[in-house]
Amino acid sequence: MLLDMVLAVSDPTAAIAVENGRVYVVGYRSSPHAQDYRDFLERNNVPYQWVDVDNDPLARFLGAPSDVEGVRLPVFIFADGTSLEPIDAADEQVSFERTRSALAERVGLHARPSLDLYDTVILGAGPAGLTAALVAASEGLSVAVLERNAPGGQAGMSSRIENYPGFPGGLSGQELAEAAFEQAVGFGAEILVGADSVTGRIDEDGIMSIGLLNGSEARGRSVIGATGFHYRRLEAEGVDDFIGAGVYYGASPSDVIYHRGGDVFVVGGANSAGQAALHLAAHARSVTLLIRGDSIEEDMSKYLVDRCCTHGAIKVRTATEVVRACGDEKLERIVVESNGEQEELHADALFILIGGMPATSTCPWGMARDQQGFVFTGPDVRDVWTLDRPPYFLESSKPGFFFVGDARHGSVKRVAAAVGEGAMAVQQVHRYLAGVDD
Repeated sequence: MLLDMVLAVSDPTAAIAVENGRVYVVGYRSSPHAQDYRDFLERNNVPYQWVDVDNDPLARFLGAPSDVEGVRLPVFIFADGTSLEPIDAADEQVSFERTRSALAERVGLHARPSLDLYDTVILGAGPAGLTAALVAASEGLSVAVLERNAPGGQAGMSSRIENYPGFPGGLSGQELAEAAFEQAVGFGAEILVGADSVTGRIDEDGIMSIGLLNGSEARGRSVIGATGFHYRRLEAEGVDDFIGAGVYYGASPSDVIYHRGGDVFVVGGANSAGQAALHLAAHARSVTLLIRGDSIEEDMSKYLVDRCCTHGAIKVRTATEVVRACGDEKLERIVVESNGEQEELHADALFILIGGMPATSTCPWGMARDQQGFVFTGPDVRDVWTLDRPPYFLESSKPGFFFVGDARHGSVKRVAAAVGEGAMAVQQVHRYLAGVDD
Protein backbone atom coordinates (compact mmCIF):
# COMPACT_ATOMS: atom_id res chain seq x y z
CA MET A 1 0.00 0.00 0.00
CA LEU A 2 2.70 2.49 0.97
CA LEU A 3 4.73 1.69 -2.15
CA ASP A 4 1.65 2.25 -4.33
CA MET A 5 1.19 5.67 -2.74
CA VAL A 6 4.83 6.50 -3.36
CA LEU A 7 4.63 5.56 -7.03
CA ALA A 8 1.52 7.73 -7.41
CA VAL A 9 3.26 10.88 -6.22
CA SER A 10 5.69 12.63 -8.54
CA ASP A 11 6.98 15.26 -6.09
CA PRO A 12 9.96 13.65 -4.29
CA THR A 13 9.43 15.77 -1.17
CA ALA A 14 5.88 14.49 -0.84
CA ALA A 15 6.70 10.90 -1.67
CA ILE A 16 5.32 9.47 1.53
CA ALA A 17 1.59 9.63 2.13
CA VAL A 18 0.21 8.86 5.55
CA GLU A 19 -2.69 6.56 6.21
CA ASN A 20 -3.19 7.29 9.91
CA GLY A 21 -2.81 11.06 10.13
CA ARG A 22 0.78 10.88 11.29
CA VAL A 23 3.19 13.64 10.26
CA TYR A 24 6.47 12.59 8.71
CA VAL A 25 9.48 14.74 9.53
CA VAL A 26 12.21 14.14 6.97
CA GLY A 27 15.73 15.42 7.39
CA TYR A 28 19.18 14.92 8.84
CA ARG A 29 19.73 14.88 12.57
CA SER A 30 21.96 17.91 12.02
CA SER A 31 19.28 19.81 10.03
CA PRO A 32 18.70 23.23 11.63
CA HIS A 33 16.31 22.92 14.60
CA ALA A 34 15.35 19.33 13.71
CA GLN A 35 15.55 18.47 17.40
CA ASP A 36 13.31 21.42 18.32
CA TYR A 37 10.65 20.49 15.77
CA ARG A 38 10.53 16.91 17.04
CA ASP A 39 10.27 18.15 20.62
CA PHE A 40 7.46 20.52 19.62
CA LEU A 41 5.41 17.73 18.03
CA GLU A 42 6.06 15.20 20.78
CA ARG A 43 5.23 17.51 23.66
CA ASN A 44 1.99 18.55 21.97
CA ASN A 45 1.00 14.89 21.48
CA VAL A 46 1.07 15.15 17.69
CA PRO A 47 1.76 11.71 16.16
CA TYR A 48 4.83 11.90 13.97
CA GLN A 49 7.60 9.77 12.54
CA TRP A 50 11.15 10.98 12.16
CA VAL A 51 12.78 9.89 8.89
CA ASP A 52 16.56 10.27 8.95
CA VAL A 53 17.73 10.75 5.35
CA ASP A 54 21.01 9.01 6.19
CA ASN A 55 19.77 6.00 8.16
CA ASP A 56 16.00 5.42 8.02
CA PRO A 57 14.82 2.79 5.47
CA LEU A 58 11.84 5.01 4.63
CA ALA A 59 14.25 7.59 3.23
CA ARG A 60 14.81 5.46 0.14
CA PHE A 61 11.29 6.42 -0.99
CA LEU A 62 12.64 9.97 -1.31
CA GLY A 63 15.39 8.81 -3.65
CA ALA A 64 19.06 9.56 -3.01
CA PRO A 65 19.87 12.64 -0.92
CA SER A 66 20.86 14.43 -4.13
CA ASP A 67 17.25 14.15 -5.28
CA VAL A 68 16.13 16.53 -2.54
CA GLU A 69 18.74 19.18 -3.24
CA GLY A 70 17.10 22.58 -3.21
CA VAL A 71 14.60 21.45 -0.57
CA ARG A 72 15.21 22.90 2.90
CA LEU A 73 15.27 20.23 5.58
CA PRO A 74 13.63 19.09 7.68
CA VAL A 75 10.52 18.92 5.55
CA PHE A 76 7.11 18.00 7.02
CA ILE A 77 4.81 15.70 5.05
CA PHE A 78 1.12 15.56 5.97
CA ALA A 79 -1.66 13.04 5.48
CA ASP A 80 -3.09 14.85 2.46
CA GLY A 81 0.24 14.58 0.60
CA THR A 82 1.16 18.23 1.07
CA SER A 83 4.39 19.33 2.69
CA LEU A 84 5.90 22.24 4.59
CA GLU A 85 9.50 23.38 4.29
CA PRO A 86 11.23 25.72 6.75
CA ILE A 87 10.23 29.30 5.98
CA ASP A 88 13.02 31.45 4.59
CA ALA A 89 14.37 34.20 6.83
CA ALA A 90 17.67 36.02 7.15
CA ASP A 91 18.08 34.68 10.70
CA GLU A 92 17.87 30.93 11.38
CA GLN A 93 16.06 31.46 14.69
CA VAL A 94 13.43 33.63 13.00
CA SER A 95 13.00 30.94 10.34
CA PHE A 96 12.42 28.35 13.07
CA GLU A 97 9.87 30.48 14.90
CA ARG A 98 7.90 31.23 11.73
CA THR A 99 7.96 27.60 10.67
CA ARG A 100 6.88 26.40 14.12
CA SER A 101 3.95 28.83 14.02
CA ALA A 102 2.90 27.55 10.58
CA LEU A 103 3.39 23.94 11.66
CA ALA A 104 1.13 24.44 14.67
CA GLU A 105 -1.76 25.39 12.41
CA ARG A 106 -1.03 22.67 9.84
CA VAL A 107 -1.23 19.91 12.47
CA GLY A 108 -4.46 21.31 13.92
CA LEU A 109 -3.26 22.90 17.16
CA HIS A 110 -5.30 25.80 18.50
CA ALA A 111 -3.17 28.77 17.43
CA ARG A 112 -5.48 31.79 17.01
CA PRO A 113 -7.64 33.59 19.60
CA SER A 114 -11.39 33.12 19.26
CA LEU A 115 -12.48 36.23 21.22
CA ASP A 116 -11.89 39.87 20.45
CA LEU A 117 -11.12 40.72 24.09
CA TYR A 118 -10.12 38.73 27.19
CA ASP A 119 -10.09 39.69 30.85
CA THR A 120 -6.51 38.49 31.00
CA VAL A 121 -3.95 37.23 28.51
CA ILE A 122 -1.26 34.95 29.91
CA LEU A 123 2.15 34.70 28.27
CA GLY A 124 3.48 31.18 28.75
CA ALA A 125 1.95 27.82 29.69
CA GLY A 126 4.44 26.58 32.27
CA PRO A 127 3.34 25.71 35.82
CA ALA A 128 2.78 29.38 36.72
CA GLY A 129 0.88 30.22 33.54
CA LEU A 130 -1.30 27.10 33.58
CA THR A 131 -2.17 27.64 37.25
CA ALA A 132 -3.09 31.26 36.57
CA ALA A 133 -5.23 30.12 33.65
CA LEU A 134 -7.19 27.47 35.52
CA VAL A 135 -7.73 29.69 38.58
CA ALA A 136 -8.80 32.69 36.48
CA ALA A 137 -11.13 30.62 34.30
CA SER A 138 -12.63 28.86 37.32
CA GLU A 139 -13.48 32.29 38.74
CA GLY A 140 -15.30 33.42 35.64
CA LEU A 141 -12.59 35.43 33.86
CA SER A 142 -12.12 35.04 30.13
CA VAL A 143 -8.56 33.79 29.57
CA ALA A 144 -6.20 33.27 26.63
CA VAL A 145 -2.81 31.64 27.17
CA LEU A 146 -0.13 32.25 24.55
CA GLU A 147 2.44 29.43 24.43
CA ARG A 148 5.11 29.38 21.76
CA ASN A 149 6.24 25.77 22.19
CA ALA A 150 4.25 23.38 24.39
CA PRO A 151 2.30 23.42 27.68
CA GLY A 152 4.56 22.70 30.64
CA GLY A 153 7.46 25.02 29.89
CA GLN A 154 10.90 23.86 31.01
CA ALA A 155 9.27 21.93 33.86
CA GLY A 156 7.43 19.88 31.24
CA MET A 157 10.75 18.43 30.14
CA SER A 158 11.61 17.13 33.61
CA SER A 159 11.67 13.35 33.82
CA ARG A 160 10.72 13.33 37.52
CA ILE A 161 9.60 16.01 39.99
CA GLU A 162 9.78 14.54 43.48
CA ASN A 163 9.43 17.57 45.75
CA TYR A 164 5.99 18.70 44.56
CA PRO A 165 3.36 18.55 47.35
CA GLY A 166 0.86 15.72 47.19
CA PHE A 167 2.89 13.34 45.02
CA PRO A 168 5.16 11.30 47.30
CA GLY A 169 6.13 9.03 44.43
CA GLY A 170 6.91 11.98 42.18
CA LEU A 171 5.57 12.70 38.73
CA SER A 172 7.03 13.72 35.42
CA GLY A 173 6.88 17.27 34.17
CA GLN A 174 4.81 16.09 31.21
CA GLU A 175 2.25 14.46 33.53
CA LEU A 176 1.96 17.66 35.56
CA ALA A 177 1.62 19.77 32.42
CA GLU A 178 -1.04 17.54 30.87
CA ALA A 179 -3.10 17.47 34.07
CA ALA A 180 -2.94 21.25 34.51
CA PHE A 181 -3.71 21.78 30.82
CA GLU A 182 -6.79 19.56 31.06
CA GLN A 183 -7.99 21.39 34.17
CA ALA A 184 -7.51 24.82 32.63
CA VAL A 185 -9.31 23.90 29.40
CA GLY A 186 -12.06 22.23 31.41
CA PHE A 187 -12.74 25.52 33.19
CA GLY A 188 -12.88 27.36 29.86
CA ALA A 189 -9.37 28.75 29.41
CA GLU A 190 -8.26 29.08 25.80
CA ILE A 191 -4.68 27.86 25.27
CA LEU A 192 -2.97 28.83 22.03
CA VAL A 193 0.11 26.85 20.94
CA GLY A 194 2.73 28.04 18.49
CA ALA A 195 1.74 31.57 19.48
CA ASP A 196 4.87 33.72 19.44
CA SER A 197 4.27 37.31 20.49
CA VAL A 198 6.03 39.79 18.22
CA THR A 199 4.38 43.17 18.84
CA GLY A 200 2.58 44.89 21.68
CA ARG A 201 0.78 48.10 22.38
CA ILE A 202 -1.45 49.70 24.99
CA ASP A 203 -4.48 51.38 23.44
CA GLU A 204 -5.99 54.63 24.69
CA ASP A 205 -8.67 52.69 26.56
CA GLY A 206 -5.99 50.72 28.41
CA ILE A 207 -6.47 47.49 26.46
CA MET A 208 -3.23 45.59 25.92
CA SER A 209 -2.88 44.13 22.42
CA ILE A 210 -0.36 41.42 21.54
CA GLY A 211 0.39 40.69 17.90
CA LEU A 212 1.25 37.09 17.09
CA LEU A 213 3.59 35.68 14.48
CA ASN A 214 0.69 34.10 12.58
CA GLY A 215 -0.86 37.53 12.01
CA SER A 216 -3.60 37.30 14.64
CA GLU A 217 -3.90 39.49 17.73
CA ALA A 218 -4.77 38.74 21.37
CA ARG A 219 -6.27 41.64 23.33
CA GLY A 220 -6.56 41.68 27.10
CA ARG A 221 -7.70 44.00 29.86
CA SER A 222 -4.71 42.70 31.80
CA VAL A 223 -1.67 40.50 31.10
CA ILE A 224 0.15 37.92 33.22
CA GLY A 225 3.71 37.22 32.11
CA ALA A 226 4.77 33.64 32.87
CA THR A 227 7.46 33.33 30.22
CA GLY A 228 9.89 31.26 32.31
CA PHE A 229 13.50 30.79 31.24
CA HIS A 230 15.70 29.12 28.66
CA TYR A 231 19.01 27.36 29.26
CA ARG A 232 22.11 29.49 28.99
CA ARG A 233 24.31 28.70 25.99
CA LEU A 234 27.56 26.85 26.61
CA GLU A 235 30.45 28.93 25.32
CA ALA A 236 32.82 26.20 24.14
CA GLU A 237 34.43 25.55 20.78
CA GLY A 238 32.45 23.30 18.44
CA VAL A 239 29.36 22.93 20.63
CA ASP A 240 27.05 24.82 18.28
CA ASP A 241 28.15 22.61 15.38
CA PHE A 242 26.55 19.51 16.92
CA ILE A 243 23.24 20.83 18.29
CA GLY A 244 20.71 18.11 17.53
CA ALA A 245 23.50 15.70 16.55
CA GLY A 246 24.73 14.76 20.00
CA VAL A 247 24.51 18.14 21.76
CA TYR A 248 21.22 19.10 23.42
CA TYR A 249 19.93 21.87 25.64
CA GLY A 250 17.72 20.21 28.21
CA ALA A 251 17.03 16.48 28.25
CA SER A 252 13.89 15.82 26.25
CA PRO A 253 12.77 12.16 26.07
CA SER A 254 12.86 12.41 22.28
CA ASP A 255 16.61 13.08 22.49
CA VAL A 256 17.44 10.54 25.18
CA ILE A 257 16.25 7.59 23.08
CA TYR A 258 19.01 8.15 20.52
CA HIS A 259 21.71 7.37 23.08
CA ARG A 260 20.65 4.14 24.75
CA GLY A 261 23.72 2.22 25.80
CA GLY A 262 25.97 5.21 25.15
CA ASP A 263 28.40 7.27 27.20
CA VAL A 264 26.72 10.60 27.90
CA PHE A 265 27.63 13.77 29.77
CA VAL A 266 25.46 16.28 31.60
CA VAL A 267 26.74 19.82 32.12
CA GLY A 268 25.19 21.55 35.14
CA GLY A 269 24.88 21.31 38.88
CA ALA A 270 21.31 22.34 39.73
CA ASN A 271 18.22 20.18 40.22
CA SER A 272 17.39 19.98 36.51
CA ALA A 273 20.84 18.51 35.80
CA GLY A 274 20.49 15.99 38.62
CA GLN A 275 17.07 14.89 37.39
CA ALA A 276 18.39 14.56 33.85
CA ALA A 277 21.37 12.47 35.01
CA LEU A 278 19.12 10.04 36.88
CA HIS A 279 16.78 9.71 33.90
CA LEU A 280 19.66 9.16 31.48
CA ALA A 281 21.22 6.58 33.79
CA ALA A 282 18.21 4.33 33.18
CA HIS A 283 19.11 4.15 29.47
CA ALA A 284 22.79 5.00 28.95
CA ARG A 285 25.84 2.88 29.73
CA SER A 286 27.43 5.71 31.68
CA VAL A 287 26.48 9.23 32.76
CA THR A 288 29.01 11.82 33.86
CA LEU A 289 27.89 15.00 35.60
CA LEU A 290 30.28 17.85 34.84
CA ILE A 291 30.09 20.61 37.45
CA ARG A 292 32.07 23.82 37.27
CA GLY A 293 31.90 24.41 41.05
CA ASP A 294 33.82 22.61 43.74
CA SER A 295 30.88 20.69 45.15
CA ILE A 296 27.68 19.11 43.87
CA GLU A 297 25.93 20.22 47.06
CA GLU A 298 26.15 23.93 46.16
CA ASP A 299 23.01 24.17 43.99
CA MET A 300 21.36 20.74 44.04
CA SER A 301 18.77 19.45 46.52
CA LYS A 302 20.08 16.87 48.95
CA TYR A 303 17.82 14.06 47.78
CA LEU A 304 19.19 14.43 44.23
CA VAL A 305 22.78 14.69 45.48
CA ASP A 306 22.37 11.45 47.41
CA ARG A 307 20.88 9.58 44.45
CA CYS A 308 23.40 10.82 41.92
CA CYS A 309 26.37 10.07 44.16
CA THR A 310 25.22 6.53 44.97
CA HIS A 311 24.03 5.50 41.49
CA GLY A 312 26.36 2.98 39.93
CA ALA A 313 26.11 4.43 36.42
CA ILE A 314 26.64 8.08 37.39
CA LYS A 315 30.02 9.70 37.91
CA VAL A 316 30.37 13.25 39.25
CA ARG A 317 33.29 15.45 38.24
CA THR A 318 33.56 18.80 39.98
CA ALA A 319 35.73 21.81 39.04
CA THR A 320 35.40 20.68 35.41
CA GLU A 321 34.42 22.57 32.28
CA VAL A 322 33.85 21.58 28.67
CA VAL A 323 36.21 23.51 26.41
CA ARG A 324 35.65 21.80 23.05
CA ALA A 325 33.28 19.43 21.22
CA CYS A 326 34.65 17.27 18.39
CA GLY A 327 33.39 14.92 15.71
CA ASP A 328 32.57 14.60 12.04
CA GLU A 329 28.83 14.69 11.31
CA LYS A 330 27.88 14.05 14.95
CA LEU A 331 29.42 14.49 18.39
CA GLU A 332 32.12 11.93 19.09
CA ARG A 333 34.42 13.48 21.71
CA ILE A 334 34.60 16.31 24.19
CA VAL A 335 37.61 18.02 25.72
CA VAL A 336 37.25 18.95 29.39
CA GLU A 337 39.52 20.98 31.63
CA SER A 338 40.06 20.29 35.33
CA ASN A 339 42.60 22.14 37.47
CA GLY A 340 44.38 23.47 34.39
CA GLU A 341 44.70 20.05 32.77
CA GLN A 342 42.81 19.14 29.58
CA GLU A 343 41.53 15.67 28.76
CA GLU A 344 39.76 14.28 25.69
CA LEU A 345 36.86 11.90 26.37
CA HIS A 346 34.67 9.72 24.17
CA ALA A 347 31.14 11.16 24.20
CA ASP A 348 27.98 9.94 22.53
CA ALA A 349 25.95 12.90 23.79
CA LEU A 350 26.25 16.12 25.74
CA PHE A 351 23.19 17.44 27.59
CA ILE A 352 23.52 21.07 28.71
CA LEU A 353 21.54 22.38 31.70
CA ILE A 354 23.61 25.24 33.04
CA GLY A 355 21.12 27.64 34.50
CA GLY A 356 18.42 29.78 33.08
CA MET A 357 18.22 33.12 31.36
CA PRO A 358 14.80 34.79 31.64
CA ALA A 359 12.71 34.47 28.50
CA THR A 360 11.78 38.14 28.52
CA SER A 361 13.71 39.48 25.53
CA THR A 362 10.70 39.15 23.22
CA CYS A 363 8.09 40.54 25.64
CA PRO A 364 6.32 43.24 23.65
CA TRP A 365 6.61 45.96 26.30
CA GLY A 366 9.67 47.48 27.86
CA MET A 367 9.56 47.12 31.63
CA ALA A 368 11.96 47.52 34.52
CA ARG A 369 14.35 44.56 34.81
CA ASP A 370 17.55 43.67 36.61
CA GLN A 371 20.92 43.25 34.89
CA GLN A 372 20.17 39.62 33.97
CA GLY A 373 16.79 40.51 32.45
CA PHE A 374 14.53 39.27 35.27
CA VAL A 375 11.46 41.50 35.60
CA PHE A 376 11.07 43.70 38.66
CA THR A 377 7.67 43.60 40.39
CA GLY A 378 5.92 45.08 43.41
CA PRO A 379 8.19 46.99 45.82
CA ASP A 380 11.06 46.83 43.30
CA VAL A 381 9.25 49.11 40.80
CA ARG A 382 8.26 51.93 43.15
CA ASP A 383 11.00 54.22 41.85
CA VAL A 384 9.50 54.12 38.34
CA TRP A 385 5.84 53.68 39.29
CA THR A 386 3.48 56.24 37.74
CA LEU A 387 0.12 55.71 39.50
CA ASP A 388 -1.13 57.09 42.82
CA ARG A 389 -1.81 53.62 44.22
CA PRO A 390 1.16 51.37 45.07
CA PRO A 391 1.93 48.48 42.70
CA TYR A 392 0.56 45.08 43.58
CA PHE A 393 3.17 42.56 44.71
CA LEU A 394 3.38 40.79 41.33
CA GLU A 395 2.74 43.84 39.16
CA SER A 396 5.49 45.03 36.85
CA SER A 397 6.36 48.65 36.09
CA LYS A 398 3.55 48.56 33.51
CA PRO A 399 0.22 48.79 35.42
CA GLY A 400 -1.97 45.78 34.74
CA PHE A 401 0.96 43.68 33.51
CA PHE A 402 1.85 41.09 36.16
CA PHE A 403 4.84 38.75 36.19
CA VAL A 404 5.11 35.35 37.86
CA GLY A 405 7.43 32.36 37.98
CA ASP A 406 11.05 31.99 36.98
CA ALA A 407 11.28 35.18 34.90
CA ARG A 408 10.38 37.38 37.87
CA HIS A 409 13.19 39.03 39.86
CA GLY A 410 13.53 37.40 43.26
CA SER A 411 11.35 34.38 42.51
CA VAL A 412 12.06 30.96 44.00
CA LYS A 413 13.04 28.66 41.15
CA ARG A 414 10.80 25.76 42.13
CA VAL A 415 7.65 24.38 40.52
CA ALA A 416 5.58 24.69 43.71
CA ALA A 417 6.56 28.35 44.05
CA ALA A 418 5.62 29.07 40.43
CA VAL A 419 2.22 27.46 40.98
CA GLY A 420 1.65 29.61 44.06
CA GLU A 421 2.55 32.79 42.22
CA GLY A 422 0.24 31.90 39.35
CA ALA A 423 -2.70 31.58 41.75
CA MET A 424 -1.74 34.76 43.61
CA ALA A 425 -1.56 36.77 40.39
CA VAL A 426 -5.21 36.07 39.61
CA GLN A 427 -6.34 37.68 42.86
CA GLN A 428 -4.29 40.76 41.99
CA VAL A 429 -5.79 40.82 38.49
CA HIS A 430 -9.23 40.89 40.09
CA ARG A 431 -8.20 43.90 42.19
CA TYR A 432 -6.71 45.63 39.18
CA LEU A 433 -9.80 45.09 37.01
CA ALA A 434 -12.06 46.27 39.82
CA GLY A 435 -10.06 49.48 40.02
CA VAL A 436 -10.24 49.99 36.26
CA ASP A 437 -14.01 49.48 36.27
CA ASP A 438 -14.63 51.95 39.12
